[in-house]
Amino acid sequence: MKRPVLAVAAVLAVGSLSLAACKSSGNGSDSSAGSSPPGGAGSVGASTSQVAANSSAPGSTGLDNAKALVAAAAQEPTDIPISTPLPRAPQKGIKVAFLSCSAAACSLLNPGFEAAAKALGWQPKVITYDSAKPGQALQQAIDAGYKYIATTSITLNTITPQVQQAKAKGVALFGAYTGDKPEGKSNGLYGVTQNFDASAKSGKLIAAWTIVNSNSNAHALYVSLPIYPTLVAQGKAAEAEYKADCPSCSLDTLGLSVAQLGSGQGPSAVVSYLKSHTKINYVYMSFQDLDTGVVAALKSAGLAGKVKIVGTEGQAAQLKSLVAGDETAWSILPEPYVMWTVVDWMARLSEGVLDQKALDATGSGLQFMVDTPAAATAQLTANGGTWPGPKDYAAQFEKLWQVGS
Repeated sequence: MKRPVLAVAAVLAVGSLSLAACKSSGNGSDSSAGSSPPGGAGSVGASTSQVAANSSAPGSTGLDNAKALVAAAAQEPTDIPISTPLPRAPQKGIKVAFLSCSAAACSLLNPGFEAAAKALGWQPKVITYDSAKPGQALQQAIDAGYKYIATTSITLNTITPQVQQAKAKGVALFGAYTGDKPEGKSNGLYGVTQNFDASAKSGKLIAAWTIVNSNSNAHALYVSLPIYPTLVAQGKAAEAEYKADCPSCSLDTLGLSVAQLGSGQGPSAVVSYLKSHTKINYVYMSFQDLDTGVVAALKSAGLAGKVKIVGTEGQAAQLKSLVAGDETAWSILPEPYVMWTVVDWMARLSEGVLDQKALDATGSGLQFMVDTPAAATAQLTANGGTWPGPKDYAAQFEKLWQVGS
C-alpha cells in the first residue's frame, strides 16, 4: 500500500478473507528441530554483505547471484532513472487529482503528489475514496473537470463506467500499486507505477537478502494479504528466487484477511504459525503495516531470538526497530518519489512526449536495502523519516520539466 504500500492498506475497507496458511515451496513443516539464525534476530551489527564476505562456506552460483542482487540494492540511489527533458515547461494551472484511500499507508503518497503538481504550477486535489466504492471518487473528479487523475490500489474493472466517461471526455488516468496494463487511449490508462514488475523486484530482493544473510539456509514465512494481487506477485517472485538460487531454502506463506489486519490479530497469527513450524528463521513482511505489534508478540512468546524480521516498504517505525536491534532488514520504497513519477508522466503527456521509454524508466519504482542500525540511523537523521528517495529528486524532476526556464 501503499503506500503504499503500500498504499496496500487501501484494502482495509474491503470485505474480509479467511486466514490461510500454506507452504509455497520447500519444507516449512515442524518435522525438524528449530534452528536459530546465526547471531539471533537481534544480531544486526553487520550488514548482509559483510556476513557474506566473512563466510567460510564455499561460494555457489546461486549464492553468488543472490549476492549480486543484494549488492545492487545496497546504496540509496542518487539519480532518478530518467534524463530526457521536456521540450518546454508545461502550461500552468492544469487541474489534477489523486484518488487516495482512507488508510494511513495511503496518506504517505499524498504530499508527494501535491508537491510535484505545485512545482509545475498546477492545481492538485487529493480525494479520499471509499475502497468499496472507488467509482464514486473518480466520478467526482471527472465531474469537477480534472484533466489528469491518478489513483492508487484501484483496478480498472472496479470503475468501468467511470473509465468510459473519462475516455469520452479526454481525461487521462494513471495508476499506482496495481497490475493493470496501461494502453493509453484504448483503455484510458496511461501509466502505472509500482506495478507487478516492482512487486517482483521486491520479492526477489528480500529473498536474495535472506539467502546471503543465512549463507543459503533461509526458511522464511511470508506474511501477506492474498486479496491484493501485487502482494501475491511479490510472494511468487520470492519463491522463484529461492528455487533458482537456494533450492535448500524454503518459503511458507501466511495469508491474513483484511479483517484480521484491521483488528490487530496479525501478530498472534504469526506467533501461532511459528510455534508449529519451528524451522522458520525469517519472518518476511510484505509491507510495513503487517509489522505492527509483531516484535512485542515475538518477545512475549519467547521467539524473538529465533527469527529475524525483514520486509518491504520500511518506514520510521521499522527503522527505529532496526536501530534497537529488534528487526533485521527492510527495503525502502520512497513513497514521495512514486507520485513525482506519476506527475512526470502527466507533464510528458501534456506536452505530447509521454512514450514507452519514459514509462519503462520509472514504472517499477526505486528501492534499496537498509540492514544495519547505522544505516537506519542515517536514514532517520538525513530524511526525517520520509525517505524521499534519490538525493535532490525534486530538483532533478524540475530540471527535466524546464521549471524556471
